[in-house]
Amino acid sequence: MSEKIFLKCFLAGFLGAALLVVMAIFPSCKSTQQAVQEKEEIPALDEPIVTYVNTAINKADGKISTIMLFNSIKEVVAIHPISRVRYNLSESDYKYDPQTTELKIALPKSVPYKINELGFHIVGEAVYPGVFVLAGIDAARGEPGVFFEGKESVEGTDYTYDKASARITSLVPLNVDKDSFEICWATKNGEVTFSNNTQKYRDAYIKYYNAWSRKVHMRGN
Repeated sequence: MSEKIFLKCFLAGFLGAALLVVMAIFPSCKSTQQAVQEKEEIPALDEPIVTYVNTAINKADGKISTIMLFNSIKEVVAIHPISRVRYNLSESDYKYDPQTTELKIALPKSVPYKINELGFHIVGEAVYPGVFVLAGIDAARGEPGVFFEGKESVEGTDYTYDKASARITSLVPLNVDKDSFEICWATKNGEVTFSNNTQKYRDAYIKYYNAWSRKVHMRGN
């Protein structure tokens, strides 16, 4: 199981996200011609991608979202961020919406906390190639930053972006469990970064994030 899916929120407050990463961003590693050819030839995986994400209540929209799309959820654990006490939830305690990646949770009476006091560890079978829904995005503040394998990705070549659903769909063989990526977007409460395996391209991601963030701030709050 992966230990590399990270969510970092700047003021946007996905509280209690257990795994954080430095800001980063990147461009496409393939030429346009190569990427277009490979769209038709994305290799199938021998096994499903079973991985996890840690998240909590998103202050931008008041929801719990996995951001990356899962075909199915295998396990949900509620975690108190201070005591680190863990509560394993049963399938009857939650419902997953694959259109929005929202996870609706009804805490059992055995959990002595409110839902906004907890973080959530969510294990599932991820969609391949990667698909992401940008929870709480404020479209008026500009386009998201999308970066695969340490380079700035190109819309229409490396990914598609549907503004109505805030959905990013990879057009290249992005394995969310193993590959390096970073996606950044603005909410009304701040900026959010969702990423994995960024250390190899750390300097590039910082550079691209900073450039993207400057554009966001130029548009105003």
